[in-house]
Amino acid sequence: MRTSIKLTLFTFLLIAAAISACKKDNLTPSVPSINIIAKVVYDTTNGNYSFPIAGIKVTVKNTVTGYELTQNTDNNGLAIFNSSSAGIYDLQAVISISKQQYENLTGLSTDKDSITLNAALNNLSLNNSTNNTIELKLQTGKIGDWVIKQIYYAGSSTTNGAMYRDQFIEIYNNSNNVLYADSLYISQLYGSNTSLGSVDLSKGYFISEASDVLYKQFDWSKSLNMPAALGDKANKNYVYAKTLFRVPGTGKQYPVQPGESFVIAATAQNHKMPFVGTNDKPVTVKDPSLTVDLSNADFEVYIGDVISNPLTTDVDNPNVTNMLAIYTANNRDFLLDNPGRDAIAIFKTTSRLPVLTKTGAEPEDVSTYPKFPSPDETSISSKTYLYYQIPNNIIIDAVQIQSSSPTSSQRVARKLIGTLDAGATNVPDGAYSSQSVIRKTAKKIGDRRILMDTNNSTNDFDYLPNALPKVFKD
Repeated sequence: MRTSIKLTLFTFLLIAAAISACKKDNLTPSVPSINIIAKVVYDTTNGNYSFPIAGIKVTVKNTVTGYELTQNTDNNGLAIFNSSSAGIYDLQAVISISKQQYENLTGLSTDKDSITLNAALNNLSLNNSTNNTIELKLQTGKIGDWVIKQIYYAGSSTTNGAMYRDQFIEIYNNSNNVLYADSLYISQLYGSNTSLGSVDLSKGYFISEASDVLYKQFDWSKSLNMPAALGDKANKNYVYAKTLFRVPGTGKQYPVQPGESFVIAATAQNHKMPFVGTNDKPVTVKDPSLTVDLSNADFEVYIGDVISNPLTTDVDNPNVTNMLAIYTANNRDFLLDNPGRDAIAIFKTTSRLPVLTKTGAEPEDVSTYPKFPSPDETSISSKTYLYYQIPNNIIIDAVQIQSSSPTSSQRVARKLIGTLDAGATNVPDGAYSSQSVIRKTAKKIGDRRILMDTNNSTNDFDYLPNALPKVFKD
């Protein structure tokens, strides 16, 4: 009797296992794998040099699963990733060439220890019906003495923190000389924030039809009043600013020592403590540990005296120097995009831009920089926002922020071409997480830190679990 029970139970288990296997096979049919072939070449626009094509680091990352593979190119510049799954991929290639090798191959001198060349393509949909041989073109990016060190765009909890009031940006002197912050511009760049398809910004597209499922970046050559002669250079050679703020000063009024930084606060208050808004109502925070004290920031962006409807939390701290408000399109404060759809640039120029005024009266010193409407605008009225056209060649540093969401439906097209930033960065926990992105330390010379600047934010940046000015990330 006992044996019979055992046999019956064993038979039942066999049948159950067979049914389970059948169900599993039905639910997860076999998906054919693909081979991803990365072919790495060099951009020869500025010269055809004999840079090495073997040993270039290539990384492919499935943006949905987070699965990442890395290998070096062979003697033909190829990196082959066999048996990969179909999906949405980011690809990048990077190589660092020593100062001596660079100078020997190019005949050009450099004061850098090494030159880094990058290539990147984002959100490529790869499957059995696509061409999975991808060309990655390595380019040298602009490496400047000023670098954007930290961006606190996420803000803190909407219920227990300070929301977006505590945002800030930190800029660092990465050189071995005293630099002057006077007249340094900081700008948020404008572009399409519609869901992303595979995009090459240098070719610039904008799909405006509501029925289209593929959305790419604006084609600025189609903007009203854009000179036809510019053609695709409107996308390749320029970025478009939705905000412009300038450090004041007479030229040598704000020195920054090597290895030091300055902080630009959206609102220079101690956000851990209550303060009074411009409507005479208290502004409070439930959990001070989630936010940051910005009362000692070096500069703040106060626009309450230049627009008619500023946020009531935009309170002017008389002890902190105000940035000059040059231009802001539809912003009621210095508001960084919480989900991570911004691109930030810093630059200097000898020409002065007009200062924003309440009346809108144009100053005598008229800017030589033109402004254009978004390419999806079909007419221009007094209510149309215009965006300053900034030449790429004056930009000192730029950082592309991209949503931490793994799905392409929540990510948007890049606003920066690869020579300005070949990668992108983000905080892992997204909006209102209290996290900031921060540039990593490359090396130390005595007490001075040199921050990583390979012109690829994916490589150069890490994050802080709680944003804090003037700290470092190893």
